[in-house]
Amino acid sequence: FFVRDEFQEAKPAQFQSNVKGILLTFGGTDQKDLSRLIYHRIRGFCQQQSIEIYIVTGPGYRRYERLAEETKGEKNVYLTHNTGVMSGIMEKVQVAITSNGRTVYELAHMNIPAVVLSHHEREQTHSFACEKNGFSQVGIYKKGYTENIVALELKKLVLDEEYRSEMFKRI
Repeated sequence: FFVRDEFQEAKPAQFQSNVKGILLTFGGTDQKDLSRLIYHRIRGFCQQQSIEIYIVTGPGYRRYERLAEETKGEKNVYLTHNTGVMSGIMEKVQVAITSNGRTVYELAHMNIPAVVLSHHEREQTHSFACEKNGFSQVGIYKKGYTENIVALELKKLVLDEEYRSEMFKRI
C-alpha cells in the first residue's frame, strides 16, 4: 500500500558484511538543501571506506545545478534528478540517509537500514521510522547540529557490523 508499483519487481537486499553503497534522498523539494549539506558532511568518510554515494533529488529541488557542480568529477558519487526508478538505485545500497516520508516504507520494503531525519514537526509525527523497525531516528533537522549526528549514526551503521545486522533483522 505504501510503496510505488516499481517496488513490486525489485529485489530486497540481503545482508552484506560490508557497506558498498549509500543512498541520500530527501524528498521531492528538499527545501533545506539536506542533499548537499549531508553529502558534504559524509563524503570524506565514504571516500575513506570506499563507499559509493547515490544522491537522488526530486523534481522540486531548486539547488540541483549547484549540487551537480559540486559533485562533478567526484569518484564514486552518482547524482540522479527526478528519477522514476528509485528501486533500481536502492538495489545498489546497503544503508541510506533520508527524510521521514514515504521513502522510509520503500527502504523497509527493500531491507535497507537508514538514518532518518525530519524536515519539520509534521514529519516527526510519522512514527514508523524508529529503532524498533530498523531505523535510526535523529529528529527534526537543526542546522549545524543534525549533520554531525547523522555522520555519527552513519559511521555506527557502517563500522559496527553487529549493529547493522540487528537493524537489518528488525526491518
